[in-house]
Amino acid sequence: MQLKSNTRPKTMSVNHSNLDRISDLPEDVIENILMLLPIRDAVRTSILSRKWRNKWADVPQLLFDTTFTPISQESQTNKHLVTIYEVLLLHSGPIHTFDLSFPGLKSCPEIDRFILFLSRKGVQDFKLRISSGSPHKLPSYLFSCLYLKCLVLGLCVLTPPPSFKGFSTLISLKLQDVQLPSNYKDFICNCWLLEELMLESCSAISCLNISCPKLKLLYFNGYYRTLRFRNMPHLATVSIYWISAKSEVLKLPDFVRVLHSLPALKYLSVDDYFLEALTRLPTPLMHLKTIRTFYVCFSSLEEVISVFHLLRSSPNLQNLQIEMCSEAVKPSEQEAEEFLKAEGQSEYSLNQLRKAKLQKFNGSRPEVEFVKFLLAKSPVLETISLQPHEGMSNDEQLAILKEIIQFRRTSPNAQIICEKFVADAVVVVSM
Repeated sequence: MQLKSNTRPKTMSVNHSNLDRISDLPEDVIENILMLLPIRDAVRTSILSRKWRNKWADVPQLLFDTTFTPISQESQTNKHLVTIYEVLLLHSGPIHTFDLSFPGLKSCPEIDRFILFLSRKGVQDFKLRISSGSPHKLPSYLFSCLYLKCLVLGLCVLTPPPSFKGFSTLISLKLQDVQLPSNYKDFICNCWLLEELMLESCSAISCLNISCPKLKLLYFNGYYRTLRFRNMPHLATVSIYWISAKSEVLKLPDFVRVLHSLPALKYLSVDDYFLEALTRLPTPLMHLKTIRTFYVCFSSLEEVISVFHLLRSSPNLQNLQIEMCSEAVKPSEQEAEEFLKAEGQSEYSLNQLRKAKLQKFNGSRPEVEFVKFLLAKSPVLETISLQPHEGMSNDEQLAILKEIIQFRRTSPNAQIICEKFVADAVVVVSM
């Protein structure tokens, strides 16, 4: 029998106070840490050790956004501008990313000086968002930033000089409330590598005329009278919404021609204005997988027919989302209901549809018939989600739910998800 020794094995004595694990971190790890910190915290790291002293001044990313100052301090704009000046004066390395969009920012001369400084620092990702007041007229220095890959502007005036030939390296362009020049299409088309274009509430666009061979994503929300897309074989994601201008006499675009010119289209999001002039497409959209439509009135026979033109032209559709428009009963509501009943008896099917979502569901007879159509004509349907209009009472919701659960379902796995039906409950009805 062996007795256990009461003596513990000797261990090496380590003086933990002499260890400096922070300073021993690799340079790339330190840079990543600093880039994840708000700029104020990044500057404070100078006190950690000698190795960290002014290390933040070499980081190629400066973000003066909501992480720089909260909304509660938006009235201290002058103080924030002084801080930015100090940061730029101390910064010693290149600046690849610069975001100037803190709350309360208004047009001021200091912005032009910042842009001049950045033009000498090889900036690649530049964001400038003016919060309120007059739009800021961008200086000519911006157009000498020839290494730009991403440009985001809000509430600005964009006036390229006549000699400007475009940003040859620009990949992403996002403009909101920007006053564009009359020859804006030349400015956009000269950005040969552009893959992502987002235009929201921008002026001078009555004809959205775009030709970008590399473009993959287009988001447009604003007023337009015509659309012209050319030479965009890779455009896969398209979102187009119209802001009404009642004083204008509208010329409806040729939407059939627009869609027909997008052979790679996979995702389409449009509103009722786009659908108004849509007719049957001569060739199907073979790659289209997702359709989102907004403000569709199912009491209007014309709008219902337009929806079906789009559905019939999308043989590989997998996801469908429709936001209904709540309007008074239209004279054509009965005709819309009869049209949907006839479609329900046809041989047409949505053979690839897996998910459908109907928002602001009113429970009108055409809407109920459309749900019946989707359940009967979608053999691989997984879920159909119904979100009722906020004006529907619990009794109305229950009555509609009792009717819908009786409808025939072609898909054995189809579930009806009734979100917020009956006092915010979520009801899932399976076979």
